[in-house]
Amino acid sequence: MSNLEKRYSETEVIEQGLIPGITNRITLHRKRKARLIGFYRVGNKVFYGESHIAEFMARCERKAKGQGGGQ
Repeated sequence: MSNLEKRYSETEVIEQGLIPGITNRITLHRKRKARLIGFYRVGNKVFYGESHIAEFMARCERKAKGQGGGQ
């Protein structure tokens, strides 16, 4: 049984819309350079694992404000 996660190229991340709001490679490159998203580098190619995408999305998540109160 293999424990390897699925990996996506930069093009696949953009074309499949795996990260909402990131629609071009330059934006993805900027997030990577700012160390906001992890990645694998194999030679000159960059790949993003499912875990990298999930961690990035979790960091970007905004929690809803509570509905409680005195009303």
